[in-house]
Amino acid sequence: MPEPILALTALALITIALIGQGIEMRKIRIRTYGEDGVGHPNIFLDKKNVKWYILIAAGLGLAFSAQYV
Repeated sequence: MPEPILALTALALITIALIGQGIEMRKIRIRTYGEDGVGHPNIFLDKKNVKWYILIAAGLGLAFSAQYV
């Protein structure tokens, strides 16, 4: 019975992390390049994105573990 709980938790974590990372990257782009700037591919390497990468990895780990429980 833990499979649905793990799967829903994984879905929630991944969704929250992707939305949060998008908002954070927008803030970084506006702060660094201004409103009209396109940005740079190195924006993914900003230190503020690490927490979102950890949440995404945790969500993916839960999703994979839900498949094999």
